[in-house]
Amino acid sequence: MPVVYRRPSSVSAVWSRKIGYFVIILLLTAWIGHRFFGFETSNAIAVGLLASAIAATGLGLAIIGFSMLWLIGARGGRASFVGLCLNLVALLPFGLSLYRYVTLPEQFDVVTSDDIAVDWLRNPVRPRSWLSNESSGEIMLNLNNSRIYGQLTERRYEGAIDRVYRAVRAVASEEKLKVIAREGDDFLSPDEPQVDEAQANETTAIPVPAPTPRDRINAPVQGELLDGDNAFESSTIRLQFAKNSIILGVEHDILILLTEDETATFVNMRAATKQGPHDLGLNAELINSFLSKVDNRLLGIVGAG
Repeated sequence: MPVVYRRPSSVSAVWSRKIGYFVIILLLTAWIGHRFFGFETSNAIAVGLLASAIAATGLGLAIIGFSMLWLIGARGGRASFVGLCLNLVALLPFGLSLYRYVTLPEQFDVVTSDDIAVDWLRNPVRPRSWLSNESSGEIMLNLNNSRIYGQLTERRYEGAIDRVYRAVRAVASEEKLKVIAREGDDFLSPDEPQVDEAQANETTAIPVPAPTPRDRINAPVQGELLDGDNAFESSTIRLQFAKNSIILGVEHDILILLTEDETATFVNMRAATKQGPHDLGLNAELINSFLSKVDNRLLGIVGAG
């Protein structure tokens, strides 16, 4: 009588595949909720850590499925392969974050220069969560970073502050940075007056005063715009912005300091994240990317910092 060999099925392989699909859906749900629907960063990170732990379990089950296929010829090789791939993909963000956490300094507030005080115009508020390890809402500074990030240095431009200011504002507009506060740029970017719509629709002509001659020899230069001159009142400008990163939706507070001396304009920058004691290098990448775009706009007048 012939013997029919029936291959056993690997339950571990099947569950590895199921877990792989589950953690991928869980991570996508957490990312979509955080990026587009206001899901808190701390909660999204907690979900990511939970998904990583589940994915590690699924990865172990996939390895068991391959072992059973090799030892007793159990069914489930394809399920083990799918589970292996899905769980590895789910573990990839955790692995990259862990690598950055270990290799980069533990800080969440980064500046381009240790010698210049880049103070906030409005102190950012860090929300209380399980990620925060401070007893108060004040940001703890770790300014010793210019020696760690080699390219994270101040910029020096051989040009007037108004030209550098326009380049900075243009890049900020391209990056969709939200203006929180600004100081010292009143004469370079005056606020436009509010116009009443009813008055704007009126057809009555408004008399324009005739120009009168003026004595340019005795005319003041400081703090007053003259014909074609790019005069300004202050040689220091501070601009504070807020930004959510495009992919991850991480909240950043940004401050840009422009200082002019007799020959050049210096640009320093500060960036801080709102959640957690470690920014995983995101603030340094943001500063380097922003200043590189300013360099491209001011190509030809950038100098050594």
